[in-house]
Amino acid sequence: MAESRPQMEPGGFQGSVIGGSGEVNGPSQMPPAGLQQVEIAASQGMSVKGISDVAPSLPLTAAIAAGVSAWQNSKKFNALWSINQNRNSWVGVEGIGWKKLANNSDSAIVALTMLASHARAKGSSVNYREESDGMIYEMYVW
Repeated sequence: MAESRPQMEPGGFQGSVIGGSGEVNGPSQMPPAGLQQVEIAASQGMSVKGISDVAPSLPLTAAIAAGVSAWQNSKKFNALWSINQNRNSWVGVEGIGWKKLANNSDSAIVALTMLASHARAKGSSVNYREESDGMIYEMYVW
């Protein structure tokens, strides 16, 4: 089945958790346009002074090849979303946006969904591990 992204109904919360631009932010395979221009300018020996809002990053292929994962600590889940499809559950992370729960097995997604719903219901802090594909593979609920 086709994978669905969480969407809110009309009158509900619209836009991303961060930007409010009307679009739901999600992981992207391409770096921001400004970052590409800075990398090209720097590779050609041009000055990139005055561009302080662009964060440095690894090339996308190096990050995927290395299997980069990152821990996000002391986060709160402010929304949950799932649909009647196999392995398709999402959480809304306060200050970050929608994150898909790992879909590598039925038992993993059920366990992660249960932990996420408990964290949402109790307002608990969550530490979670996100891999380069943007999905949550492990979480601790406090």
